[in-house]
Amino acid sequence: MKTLALSILLGSLAAAVQAAPPTDTSRSVALVRAMRSDELALSNAKRAFASGALQDKYPGVNAGCVKRVSFADFTAPFARAVEQVLNPQETEDALKFYQSAAGVKYVEGTLRRLRAKFGDDSGIPKIAGVEDISPAETAAISDFASSDLGRKVMGKQMTDSPGALKFGRDMLDELARRCTK
Repeated sequence: MKTLALSILLGSLAAAVQAAPPTDTSRSVALVRAMRSDELALSNAKRAFASGALQDKYPGVNAGCVKRVSFADFTAPFARAVEQVLNPQETEDALKFYQSAAGVKYVEGTLRRLRAKFGDDSGIPKIAGVEDISPAETAAISDFASSDLGRKVMGKQMTDSPGALKFGRDMLDELARRCTK
């Protein structure tokens, strides 16, 4: 009797999982691309492998192979981490900011500063032009950054979330798997 009840319960759960509509990750993927988080995460990993900082944990990884890996390979996994922190409305609101002129300039400025800090061979994309942010754009960036959503997206709540930390570990493991001699 217990076996029959357990079978019925498991069958019901399996049917419910199969019947559940698939999650639309397109908006979170768009947000990751707008924030360029996938590029930043992968460039950090590439720098760590290239510097030898991960040699003890991942021996035998070919840094040249890691350098050739595309950020696009990690966009969807990062989007799933974002979905664990932001609800759909927050994703839409954050996307609206990051796709605005102020949001684009914020991201580009961040990339410029990181590239200047870590060097041309850092894997951080080069952003053409010079930083030119109007007072209105500066105010929009400040307003977003000081909002609850901005603090959530730009702060440790996103980067230190269990999903983001797992994504980071999985990304390193995948790079090592692909590029071990």
